[in-house]
This record gives sequence, C-alpha cells and structure tokens, in this order.
Amino acid sequence: MSDVVRSVILCDPDSAAIEVARAALSADPGLRVAATTASFPELIETVVRAGADVVVLDAGAVKEIPSGVRELLTAAPECCVVVTGSDIPPAIVSRAVTAGARGFLLKPYPPAELLRTVSEAFQSLVALRRVQRPQPLAAPTPSGPPRGKLIVVYGPKGGVGTTTIATSLAVALAQPKRRVAVVDLDLQFGDVGCVLDLRGVNSVIDLLEHVNGIDASVLGEIMPKHSSGIQALLAPEGHSELAAISADQISWLMDQLRNHFDFIVCDLWSSLDELTLAMLRLADRVILVTTPELPALKNLRRAITATGNLLLDDRTMVVVNRLPGKVGISIPDIERNVGKPIAVGIPSDGVGVTDAINHGISVFDHRAHVRSARAYRRLAHMLAGDVPYRRGAEVGPVPAAANAN
Repeated sequence: MSDVVRSVILCDPDSAAIEVARAALSADPGLRVAATTASFPELIETVVRAGADVVVLDAGAVKEIPSGVRELLTAAPECCVVVTGSDIPPAIVSRAVTAGARGFLLKPYPPAELLRTVSEAFQSLVALRRVQRPQPLAAPTPSGPPRGKLIVVYGPKGGVGTTTIATSLAVALAQPKRRVAVVDLDLQFGDVGCVLDLRGVNSVIDLLEHVNGIDASVLGEIMPKHSSGIQALLAPEGHSELAAISADQISWLMDQLRNHFDFIVCDLWSSLDELTLAMLRLADRVILVTTPELPALKNLRRAITATGNLLLDDRTMVVVNRLPGKVGISIPDIERNVGKPIAVGIPSDGVGVTDAINHGISVFDHRAHVRSARAYRRLAHMLAGDVPYRRGAEVGPVPAAANAN
C-alpha cells in the first residue's frame, strides 16, 4: 500500500456533485479519479476490477449506508471508504463508522475539505497497516496455544458501575490460576488503578511504544500485578498524552495481549467514540451494563440505536447493576426496554463495595462482606464456560458445584 492517495473512485447519483468532487480532487496533481458512477452495483464491479485507494460513496447511491459500506469492504478489504451525504442523522454516521467507514463529510462542503478528508482518512488506514506490520509474535497455529478472549465492559451512562464490574470480573476470572489482564480504556478519567489499589508510573502509552514486540518481561515491567494475580494496564495520568493514542493502535495492542493472557477485560468509558466502537467490534464478549433507572435505560436504548444494534448480537450479555432499583423497574420491564434478556443481576451493595474500595481490598475478600461477590462469580463462570449461558435464566444463584473454587 502506498503512503499517499493515488486513485479515487466516486459514486454519487448527482452528476453535478461528481463534477464538484472531481474538481476538488484535481487540486492534488498526484491524485487521479479512476472512475465515477451513479450505481452502487457498478461501483462494486469497478472496485473489484480496477481497484482504488479511496472510494467516496454518497449516501444517495445506496439504500442503507452501513450495509453498503460493509459490502464494499467485503469486496475490497484494502479500500478506504469515505461517506458523503446531506442531512444524515448522527445515528447513521455512527453506524457507518461501525461498519468500517474511515471518513464522513456532510454536503455541501468546501472543495478543499473533500481533499483533506480523503487524505486524512487514507493516512489513518496507512498508519493502521504500518502498526500491524511488525508482528514478531506469529499468530498461533491450530496446534499452538489458544489465544486469549477479549471482554469489554461498557455502560453508555457514567456512574453505573462499569469499573467495579470490570475489576471484580477480572479477579473472579483469575480463579483458578488463569492469566487475566484488566485494561483501563477510560483514558481520560480511568479508575481501575484506584479500585485495585495499584499505582504505577507506566500506562497504556508505554506499552504502545513496544510496537516491535511485547514479551512477558515487558508486561511485567509495565503492568503491575494485583494480589489476586491479575495484571493491570492503567490509563495515562496526564491528558496531554491522549492525542497520541488512536483506536487502531489500541486494537493492535489488544491483539498482542491475546498472546499472553487467557482473558483480557477492558473497562470502557461511556462515550460512544471511535475507540469505544472499535473495542465493541473487536470483543469476543460485550458486557453491557445498566442500572434499573430511567436515565440509564434511556441512554442504553440510544446507544443501541446509534450502533445499529451492534450491542444486541450474540456476543452481548446484559448485566443490571444495583438491583432492586428504587423506582420499581422490574427485570421484565428492563428486558422489554433493552430488547434482550438479562444475563446477570447484581444486588445493590453500595456501602459494602465502597468500603472495600476505600480500604483497597477485593470484593471477594472475606473482610469486605460484599453480597454482590456471588453475582460476579456467576458472571465469571458463564464467561469461562464453567456453566452454560442460558439466556435470561442466570439472574438467580449459580449452581453450587460451579461456585466451588
């Protein structure tokens, strides 16, 4: 793949818009418009036959943008897709990004903006390819060791307890003697280190610097170990460093960590940004967290809509924290609102959990007296395959045999 855009294909049912785009791109003498078309099926044929660095796809050329982007990238996986359109709802923009679009431009746009968007979108793809290229740790063969499972914990409303769930789940998964990492991807205000009473001078940024190889000694140096045996990758202390972190880099890093851990549990922040979407797509399991409160359920429905139901596929397990609620919203009410059965309900245990965090001990420590520890173990057993995941049937106690560690 070249480091600069050399060829672009334009797909737009508006012939005048195609001419505007062609004129805008002509400002770069090294770039050529390889083809133009008003038909999406013709676009697919052209891309497969002739290829292009970038395809600029207008929303008016395809019935549904997200499915169109997916079909295009299936036919031409190396292609960079930029979507344009007029009066596009934010939910469609988000779904297009989820499907794999790397740029989005609303009409009408200044001509120079199209050239800038095409260039930046392509450069982000080049950067991803460059980061993925040096992989000294070869992908395991079928006869080699299994790769770790990536679990992401996400709640679209802040304060629903995702960090407590992520850290407690990681500790529960570490029994017996599994290799488990917890990764703080709330890069601005992450609290994983605080909850686990871990402090370190290193963070996710330090691990990203080892693009030519991540081995056990590097992990031991950068990821502090908790008393339970899990290792933690902490968020940066300073916000000035965040601009250097991209979703593509984090995706590469998670892929590398799969070679070293049985489970990687990621605590995501509530914003539905590029990093969050990348992790939701990459995960083997998504733990979708809500509480039995109207604002939390409203935000959850908005997130589900914005991601084109990505959060409702078979990888997702819905967890309701702090049951029962104070406003009388029942489990069946929540399931109807979410559109998916509840996998696990975690009892309200605010004082006990807060006290455990303040004393720097695990919710599983006998001194904590936390009633919700049983629910976390149940969730861990389901994720590890120790007990079957029966949709909607795991709100009750875990079987005694599975609860013995």
